Amino acid sequence: MTRTSLMRNFGGALPLVIVLALVRAGPVFASHWIEVGSNGSPDNKVKVNTDSLRRVGQFTFVDIMTVYPAPLVNSHDIELDRYVQRTAIDCLKRTFVAVKTTGYLRGKPVGTSRELKDWRLFTVPMPNDPASNRIYQVVCGPPPPKAG
Repeated sequence: MTRTSLMRNFGGALPLVIVLALVRAGPVFASHWIEVGSNGSPDNKVKVNTDSLRRVGQFTFVDIMTVYPAPLVNSHDIELDRYVQRTAIDCLKRTFVAVKTTGYLRGKPVGTSRELKDWRLFTVPMPNDPASNRIYQVVCGPPPPKAG
C-alpha cells in the first residue's frame, strides 16, 4: 500500500492515527509510583513503584525511589537527582535488604551498583519510622491485628 492510498483510506487522518497509536502504547511502560514520605530530609521524597512488586518465595521485591530537591554528588562522586533501590522485603519477619541501586540524573542512569549476591543472608529489620512503615504497608498490606 502506498502512502497516497494510506492517506486516502484514513481520509488524511494518518498523522492523528499514528499519534493515537503512540499514546496508546505509552501506559504499557508506565510505572505507578506512590509517595510514602521523606528520607533524611523533609525535601527528599520517597516513592514506591507498585507496578514493580514481585513475589520470590517469602520475599516481595519492590523498587523504592528517593528523589532529591536538587542534584547532589554522592559518596562515589556521582551526580544524581534520584536513585532507585531494588529491595527485597520479608513481610512475615519485617526485614529487608537493598539488592541493587541505580542512580539517575535528569531521567538518565548515571551509576549502578552490582546486584548483591546471596542477598537473603543480609536482611536487616525495617526501621520503625513513618516512611518505612508506609513502605511496609504498601508492599505487605496492613499489619495483623494485635492479640488481646
